[in-house]
Amino acid sequence: MNPLQFKRSAIAIIFIATASTALLSCGGPPAPPMRPNVVPVTTALVVTQTIPLNQMYPGLAVSPRMIKIDARVEGFLLKQGAPDGSVTKPDQVIYRIDPRPFEATLASQKGTLIQAVAQRDYSRKEMERNAPLVKTDAISQQDFDKLVATFETDQGKVITAEANVLTAQINLSYCTMVSPFAGILGASQFFEGAVVGTANTTNLNSLVQMDPMWVDFSPSATDWPKFSALLAKGPLQATVTFDGNDTIVAKGKIIFSDNQVSTSTGTVMMRVEFTNPNLIFRPGVYVKVNVDLGSDPNVMVVPQDAVFARETNLYIWRVKADNTVETVQVRMLKKLDGMVSLLSGPQVGDRVVVDGIQRLKPGSSIVDMNQLPKPAATTATTEAAKPAAPTAATEPAKK
Repeated sequence: MNPLQFKRSAIAIIFIATASTALLSCGGPPAPPMRPNVVPVTTALVVTQTIPLNQMYPGLAVSPRMIKIDARVEGFLLKQGAPDGSVTKPDQVIYRIDPRPFEATLASQKGTLIQAVAQRDYSRKEMERNAPLVKTDAISQQDFDKLVATFETDQGKVITAEANVLTAQINLSYCTMVSPFAGILGASQFFEGAVVGTANTTNLNSLVQMDPMWVDFSPSATDWPKFSALLAKGPLQATVTFDGNDTIVAKGKIIFSDNQVSTSTGTVMMRVEFTNPNLIFRPGVYVKVNVDLGSDPNVMVVPQDAVFARETNLYIWRVKADNTVETVQVRMLKKLDGMVSLLSGPQVGDRVVVDGIQRLKPGSSIVDMNQLPKPAATTATTEAAKPAAPTAATEPAKK
């Protein structure tokens, strides 16, 4: 080899060595070599937890009191005291019918009563005056009996007149319709000036109580023994959520359970009462009822990502002692905060695959990426971090 070829070969070797050193310094240590057919995965242990036994049911919001405001006497609608859609207070005037005809009727009935009382009192005096004369045969017994009959007839007229006065007073009171409770008024069917109270103009409006509110829901009859046992210990709490908006939530308690099971649905109707101060919940709104049924300790749980479906069954990948995997069928109880509670399947303490399950098949060897040791600092990296030794070009000149 001539001197020129030797020089070129040396330069190439130096270049390759320098490039390799720089690559190691920048990129860190190379990844450990993988064995053939080893699948990198991440795993988690099967553990136990105490889980809340909350049960979700669909429900329907209903009002404890929904009434129709009807005109009970016929007359002109004089005034509407509360606008449509307003929140009424107890005893607040909602509608007023012209009271003058009913005031006149009441006055007339009172006059008739006064006359009846006067006639009865006169008949009593006549009867009492002639009572001693019967013993002396001054008047006949027959004439006296007529006086007694007249008094009793007049007494009946007084009672009738008193009843007529009471009826007139009641009819007059019907002219003013007040709110029996706090609620929201609906849409008026008739307005001021209309004649109401006839056969086709009776209903004027509706009033609905909004606070508190009820929610009716129907759990399965198979759940009833659990509900019954808890209700025997005290009120059962429940959370009501506005369907379609999980930010609207109210707290309440179960106040009623029906006395029979529906034969058509196999369910038991139950009722939750809750406060509704902002009046967001309205009758007819569909809601979700989350009932607090206590808690269950020592329930086997795995991460939700570890469970996968195959046809109609659910499975997990369990890691065996030799770091190979096998499928285990599981029965899932419920989902909760990224975890899944299981009724059967693996054992507590088993390792299950959480990430990388798509690349596995029965018998696959795996390496758990969570258990790989952290890379230590290499010599090349350490040396590169040290300050460079002074060279001939940087070494200070000696004096």
